[in-house]
Amino acid sequence: MDAPAERYREAVVDGNVLGRPTQAGRLRSFRHLRELYFLDPGCTEFTALRHFWDLDRSSRPLLAGLLAFTRDEVFRASFGAIADLPAGASVSSADLTEAITAQFGSELSESTLGKTGRNTGACWTQTGHLAGRAKKIRTALNAQPAAIAYAAYLGHLAGGRGLGVLDNPWSQILEIAPGRSLDALRYAHTQGLLDLLVAGNVVDVSFPALGGVA
Repeated sequence: MDAPAERYREAVVDGNVLGRPTQAGRLRSFRHLRELYFLDPGCTEFTALRHFWDLDRSSRPLLAGLLAFTRDEVFRASFGAIADLPAGASVSSADLTEAITAQFGSELSESTLGKTGRNTGACWTQTGHLAGRAKKIRTALNAQPAAIAYAAYLGHLAGGRGLGVLDNPWSQILEIAPGRSLDALRYAHTQGLLDLLVAGNVVDVSFPALGGVA
């Protein structure tokens, strides 16, 4: 977790941990990963990602998705295609492309839009929101405490306080129903991933391991 930023570059570019056949491909992959995830322990969001990454292997795809959602506006736009769909509903790359087009209009070329539709579909499959290869369907998400705590921490960094740490798009990704934010925070609290104090209508959320208080 404390590896310097340069170590990540060495792993991707020099060590070729992603198995890219060319130097140009390795550099391109590193740039993309850095754009999405920082890959820098000096960045709070990345430090928190690494903290929760080591605590729950099963939550890793969703943890990565939460940070990518924070960083990538195209990925964020694509969520509109699946946010309100019930489990079992079919989702096509055209549906995702349409959601992206609605936000960006003519800013992206037709070929780029088609590619982003396919790519975002693959990303939502990795996070657990979609299932299937050629034909994708919406699936119900079962967010675990590590993902809940990370979403709450991102909400804290964005200015949320109290229950407001989960009153944001990140909680929508986790499919936390309206009015269930406190239950979700308690779930993460019971696993020791955040501190929670409730006194009447006052809710305090803190992240001792990350140095944050909400």
